[in-house]
Amino acid sequence: MLIKTIFGVTAALLCQAAIAQSPLMKIVRGIVINDSTGEGLCNATVQLKGSSLHTLTNETGQFILKWPHAENTDSIQVSHIGYRSSVLVVNARDTNAFTVRMHPETEQLEGVVVKTAVNPLALISKAIALIPKNYPQHPYLSHGFYRWVGCQDKNVIDVSEAVFDLYNESYAAKGKQFKLVKTRFEQDFVPFKGLEVGLGSSPGSIIDDDLVADIEKSDLLNKSGLKDHQFFYKGIVNYNGKKAYEIWFDQKDGVKRALFEGKLFLGVDDMAFLQVSMHYSAKGLKYWEPPLFTKVALMVMRVKWDILHAETIVAYNKYGSYYYLDHVRSDARWHLSHGRRIFDINPLNVNYHYVVTGIDTSDAKPFARKEIVRRSKLVESLSPDKLDSTDEVFWRNYNVLKADFNVDSAVHVMQTHNASLNQKQNVKKLLSHWPNDKAIRIDSILSYYYAKGQFNGTALVQYKGKVILAKGYGMADKERNMPNAPTTQFRIGSTSKQFTAMLIMQLVNKHALQLSDTIGKFLPGYVNGRVTVAQLLTHSSGIPNYLEDPAYQSKVLTQAYPLNELIRQFCSDSLEFDPGTAFHYSNSGYVLLAAIAEKLTGKTYAELLQEHIFHPLGMQQSYFGEGAHDTINMAQGYIAGMPAYRYPEQNVVGAGSIVSSANDLLLWANSLATSKLLPTDLLKEMFVPRMEWNEWGAWYGYGWMIDRLQFAASGKHVVQYHPGTELAFYTMLARQPDKNIVIILLNNSEDFPRFDMTDLILSTLN
Repeated sequence: MLIKTIFGVTAALLCQAAIAQSPLMKIVRGIVINDSTGEGLCNATVQLKGSSLHTLTNETGQFILKWPHAENTDSIQVSHIGYRSSVLVVNARDTNAFTVRMHPETEQLEGVVVKTAVNPLALISKAIALIPKNYPQHPYLSHGFYRWVGCQDKNVIDVSEAVFDLYNESYAAKGKQFKLVKTRFEQDFVPFKGLEVGLGSSPGSIIDDDLVADIEKSDLLNKSGLKDHQFFYKGIVNYNGKKAYEIWFDQKDGVKRALFEGKLFLGVDDMAFLQVSMHYSAKGLKYWEPPLFTKVALMVMRVKWDILHAETIVAYNKYGSYYYLDHVRSDARWHLSHGRRIFDINPLNVNYHYVVTGIDTSDAKPFARKEIVRRSKLVESLSPDKLDSTDEVFWRNYNVLKADFNVDSAVHVMQTHNASLNQKQNVKKLLSHWPNDKAIRIDSILSYYYAKGQFNGTALVQYKGKVILAKGYGMADKERNMPNAPTTQFRIGSTSKQFTAMLIMQLVNKHALQLSDTIGKFLPGYVNGRVTVAQLLTHSSGIPNYLEDPAYQSKVLTQAYPLNELIRQFCSDSLEFDPGTAFHYSNSGYVLLAAIAEKLTGKTYAELLQEHIFHPLGMQQSYFGEGAHDTINMAQGYIAGMPAYRYPEQNVVGAGSIVSSANDLLLWANSLATSKLLPTDLLKEMFVPRMEWNEWGAWYGYGWMIDRLQFAASGKHVVQYHPGTELAFYTMLARQPDKNIVIILLNNSEDFPRFDMTDLILSTLN
């Protein structure tokens, strides 16, 4: 769990509520302050009595609570640790402000006589043993809202909000499901010098926020955590109107890992966990490291991430007979920088606030498969149909947390900053000033992106069967002073998948296999042998993508594996879903396709490419593999201007690592309009839309994507394409058959606006 935090402010309550109404909701706005000091009370719970519906106060003590008119109660309870709870009786027709004061209750409660020393570890162990009794063992839905805010100095540079539902089979069940209802976000690219840095929350991190639901994942409460921390019993206090044991903890001396200090509260009457508040201990902060997957990604991108401070509060509340997660509030300070000093943000202040706005136990059912979001996805990167910053009715009526700042104003400022970086819009404006000649206009588009430092590579464009542009932009190899050119060779990443698909279809043509055949027919003993060849081709196999697994990634990037060992170690995990029922892009499937081709022919994947595709088409600058095959035309990949790390290419056999040039890829693309490699009827099968890839707005065929939403031209024309990604090398190969259009963009300096550039070129040609 990424430790997140709470802004610490002391207080009790002055509530000056302005009551407003909408046709759908009753709304109460107010401010909560300490009766003794006048300071705003942060993190006070404001709850509709008799309901799980509630909200929390922000850093300055302000809140907004909304509820449907259908709710009969108008009583609101306000509570906070160390203060006497208070009840507001709200008359929704009375618009006058009123004041309610809560008073501190900081003295230790009487009535409990301790004759012997209390063992805090024994109390915690008992609370853990009673989790099955105190927390629900039946299915339920929890409705949630979170806001993530990143600030540089006092300027908001990243903000996202999301409304979501969680399905829980029971409290400790592993298979929790996340469904996104709606999200909105904005990131200011100016501080990051135009680089898109993924900040936000994932379903996995949101699920893992609940410490009690999976004790074994908690570095504080699992067996190792209990051994490596020391605990101190502090007494019995008032916790939101309940008697609670207060226990402090800190990392033990001599423990060489990043652990915590803080305090937790356990209910005296039922031994339930009420709240855990923790931050990294000064004793272990120097040992902190990011998770392995993040560490590898940061290394590749030359980004350095240091934790300066991180604090988290996780709280629980009782609804009916059981306790449920109530809210999580976090605060962290990071030092985020790029290895080439492209950006250096120190500190980046990150605030995350997640509140469960309601619990539903009446008709809790699992979500439909298409609604479930995978744990590893950033919410901010999800499907556009869930992204909405303009649905004012939805956001107005949803019971969101009141922000500590004006969200709309912050978003406007970020959008204004980003407009200066929105090159696509700038290019569209400039197009009217450029000559009408298609070749000149396309060269101008590419030159513009090159001048802005967003494209460095080779481009080739064919229109109506004629090459109208074939040109290099920037350097292929700085040390050798070699410019990019149509003959320069690039690694084409996942664009390689269309070649693997062709090899499989050629085997179908020779009757060596059928698409309905199973893996087990060719690879006896393979654990997921019932998956078919067609399901591998369309990413509908359910076999997990091995390159998404953090532990696997670190090995694959550093050590070469024979194909059989690659499959055994990394491509044999349990299925994510029943084969053929869903789409999940999986490099593992194309590794297995390469293995099947090798098994049937007795030849290596590299030999098959040469004999059945490259040699017949005269593709003399193309090959699969590494090292010895490299020629003087091979481009050097660059990340942040520095030569990129080179991993063992054989570890992505079938899924990537083909090397080719723009000239060769044109030979390949044009062969797809002929029967040179495959009879026309089988060739057409490769481009049939078969599985929907919502995240890309496309269909997937056999090794090819068929566009729906990325390109304006797709409204009237069929556009077939596949991007490719390897370390430092990024590719786009697109074709529009009706006008014999081919667009090839190869870049050797990290990602580039390949979709924007392809869209602009297609629009120019059409």
